[in-house]
Amino acid sequence: MPEPADQSEEVGATLREFRKLVGGACTDCACRYPPQDAVRNIALGFKNAPRCSTCLGKRLDRDVAELHAQLHEYIKRKACYWQAWQEAERREQLPAEAARSTPSVAIDSSVTTGDWDAGDMACGELVLALRLRLANLSAGCILNVRAIDPAAPEDIPSWCRMCGHTLVSANHPIYVIQRKGT
Repeated sequence: MPEPADQSEEVGATLREFRKLVGGACTDCACRYPPQDAVRNIALGFKNAPRCSTCLGKRLDRDVAELHAQLHEYIKRKACYWQAWQEAERREQLPAEAARSTPSVAIDSSVTTGDWDAGDMACGELVLALRLRLANLSAGCILNVRAIDPAAPEDIPSWCRMCGHTLVSANHPIYVIQRKGT
């Protein structure tokens, strides 16, 4: 059964807005936000001043996990947002898949980025470089790390706990780290 014309137009408009926001930077802290945050911003009406999840939570005085859960329920009920969410999830999978299939890439250390390929750096060198990269990010920003060293599954979580950074996810060789608040 085809969608009503107005619903189809709403889906198209939301997808266009999503594509404008995806890959952007937070209005408050300037860190890059993931594709899902683009959808969250649209659903909350922040498309003209998008923010990362951490800054959305602060601005709305809400716990980020609770905000995510409530927004996800809302997004699932609206076809236009749900289509954008599914595209966001597809986009989120692309960097991890590409990282698994590509060799180490040299990253210019003078550039602050939300993605970093650590290649096969071993523990000492890895954590020192990681410390410097996170120091260049604003509090709450996310750093996506690709580390293929066999000890990384033990080293990165331990280092995050020691330093107070949040290990958002660890699926070797991809690690998502959120810089601590201060």
